[in-house]
Amino acid sequence: MSKKVLATMLAATMLMGATASTVSAAGFTAPEGVDPSEYHLAICIHSMDNEYWAQEAKGAQLAAEYYGVEADILTCDSDDNKQIQGIKDYIAQYGDKAIFVVDPSSTANTVNIAETCEDAGVYVSILAHRAEGLYPADYPHFVASLMLDDMAIGKATASALFEAIGGEGQVAELQGLLGDDSATNRHAAFEEALKDYPDIEVVDSQTASWSQSDAMALVENWIVNYPDLKGIFSANDTMALGAVEALKNAGKNGEIKVSGCDGIEAALNAVKDGDLVITNANDGYCIAGYGASYAIQAALGSLDVEGMDPAERLIFCKTTLVTADNADDIISKFIETQDPGYDYSDLSFCIDKYQEDTAEAADEAAE
Repeated sequence: MSKKVLATMLAATMLMGATASTVSAAGFTAPEGVDPSEYHLAICIHSMDNEYWAQEAKGAQLAAEYYGVEADILTCDSDDNKQIQGIKDYIAQYGDKAIFVVDPSSTANTVNIAETCEDAGVYVSILAHRAEGLYPADYPHFVASLMLDDMAIGKATASALFEAIGGEGQVAELQGLLGDDSATNRHAAFEEALKDYPDIEVVDSQTASWSQSDAMALVENWIVNYPDLKGIFSANDTMALGAVEALKNAGKNGEIKVSGCDGIEAALNAVKDGDLVITNANDGYCIAGYGASYAIQAALGSLDVEGMDPAERLIFCKTTLVTADNADDIISKFIETQDPGYDYSDLSFCIDKYQEDTAEAADEAAE
């Protein structure tokens, strides 16, 4: 073989290597000329000490594995400055190959996150919170806002509780931390659900600030003060478990029904065992896994962000109501295997609905 022919073949081989598509181990085909292994996903969460945040981290890691990008977990301990500095440091390390999925340290910090990523020209999805007036359509690199519909979740769990007590009788409410977005929304959802049940009487509504011990103390008093109490609505699982503990100590577990919300492991087992009527699995695997997927696809060039309808960048993610009927399945997927088996290539799967009340504003922001 002549040197000229060999040189021609080598040149052709190098050209093919430079332009061929890369296929990840999971089967994702990157756009021609793009190597996903050169990209790095920062999974920004509060900490790994909370079950839900750990779920978010695992979901985003599963998505990164699917696409063949590297991934790192950045924790901020709910500190705004620490979170922003971590994002800036990651950008300094990886430049335009950095990608972000962020559960913000606070609602106010979402603006700083969007602006920091936009200034650096790197793609980001922001989870769970969004400051008033902040829209992805205003930022070419803010791919999507993915949130949980606390109103729908709260109303569904409250309605299930009311049905479990026959649609009538006395109930009490354990509210979350005053001023917290989720606590505010779930309380409003509880009140909205009451409109459909005129025979339900709310005898007390108190904040237990997401605390199991505070909830336990409140319920101990309610048991004494309201002997006809039939149900307790709790804005999260931790408080619900405190309520169950108080009821067990008083010999009234099962007699007074309790609902929870969030889907932590202890609550899932409590539903399975009949101690809770219902909880809602908020599903960190879904919101963070698909949040990561939106940002990764944008960075790799698989998703045309500017071509998206602005309203479609404002997403309420799917969650799962957990009752005795499906508790075993949810425990298997979310706790035991820590892999619900989601297809992270299908971005539409995570969408429960769009943030309808802000869709019009999003369209206006794009104009």
